[in-house]
This record gives sequence, C-alpha cells and structure tokens, in this order.
Amino acid sequence: MIYDSHCHLDLMDNMSGIITEMQNSDISLFAVGTTPKAYDREVQFCRNNPHIKVGLGMHPQLISSGYDDMRLFKALFERSHYIGEVGLDFSKEYIQTKETQMHAFRDIVKLCEQCGEKVVSVHSLKSANVAIEILREYKTQTSNKYIFHWFTGTKSQLEKAIQLGCYFSINPRMLKTKKGLEIINTVPVERMLLETDAPFTFKVQHIDEIEKELKRIVLKISEIVKTDMTDLFYENSREVFRY
Repeated sequence: MIYDSHCHLDLMDNMSGIITEMQNSDISLFAVGTTPKAYDREVQFCRNNPHIKVGLGMHPQLISSGYDDMRLFKALFERSHYIGEVGLDFSKEYIQTKETQMHAFRDIVKLCEQCGEKVVSVHSLKSANVAIEILREYKTQTSNKYIFHWFTGTKSQLEKAIQLGCYFSINPRMLKTKKGLEIINTVPVERMLLETDAPFTFKVQHIDEIEKELKRIVLKISEIVKTDMTDLFYENSREVFRY
C-alpha cells in the first residue's frame, strides 16, 4: 500500500472513475476538501472505499468567500478523523482576510485539541510562522497528527514545526526547488509523507498515474537521503492514517 497524503479527489475530472479503479489498487488517499459544503457529497461518493480518507476542509483562500461556513464545519467536525485542507495563506491575493483566517484556523486547532484523534492537513503559504505559533499555543493532544502540506517556510520555522512533532508531505514540485530539497534534507525520515496535490501539480485521469507519481517521488527522495524510503513511507503513513 502506498499513501497519497494530500490530493483533491473532488476536483479531478474523472473522480468517479478513479474511485472505481481504486477498488483494485494498492493506493490510499487523503482526499482533502476546501469547503465544508462539499463534505457530505464526497463522503457519499467514497462511502464504499475504505482506502479513501475524506477530509473536512476550510481552505484559507476561501475564507470570506461564502464557502467558509464555520457553523457547518463545527456541525460536521465530530464525523471525521480527517481535517483539511485548513490553515493560512498570506500571499498578496488573500492577505486582506488575514485576521479572519487566523480566527478560523485558531478555532479549528482548538476543536482538534478538544477532541483528539484528528489528522490535519495544514496549508501555510507565506504564513508558516503564524501557523506554527497557533499550533504551539494550543497543541497538547499526542493523538493528533498535523501535516504541513507543501511547506515553504524558513529553515528556522521548519525546525520549530519538527520540534512540535509535525509531519511534512512532499510533492513532485518540491523535488525541483531549493526550498523543497532543504526540507527533504532537514525533516527526520520518520516524519515524511508523500503527496501529489493533484490535480494542481499534474492532471490525473486514472489511479495508476497517481501510483506512478508516488513511486517516482519515493525513488527520488531515497536518492537524496541515501536511504531506501519505501518501507519508511509505508510505516509513517500507517502511523498517521490509522483511523
């Protein structure tokens, strides 16, 4: 079994076909969401496939857009062990909602810490320091697993997140950047996970395309860290995605 720790199944052109193909594959997906309004629909689509973990999401780019229904998010919260995509995005297109984003993310982390047994995919573009500080302020539950998706913060911020016990999901774009390689060389191997972030990193029509891409990432990271990561990625994923 190989795990994709962050993909947008509901945004793929052949979503229903991919779900069907997964019945005969060795792939497991954390299918992150972007709005709580989409959660029930995706759960229904995936209800017969135990290898798809559907995330309850509140994407920071959608804060104040009309899709950020926090009342609905809270109503659905206890139904899922998997939370994401959530977090912060302080890039220039979304900086105007910074305070509202921080309020929402703080509320989500507090909910996770009250309940425990949550796996959380965190978006932190140009906002890693604030995201880490919010986690540092509220994180007490050892049963929660926070995964920084496509982390782009500084090395100092990376080290703070490692100290907090966070995980980091690595995607194909990160293999081609100086920042991505720095992350791969700094994060302890037992805290690394795989992700495709499809369809944003590449277009997908069939599940074997995801499998091929994940295996390519494993080989590349194994070369970089000079360790065969095949079994480590499997064990890390088993530890995180156990619900």
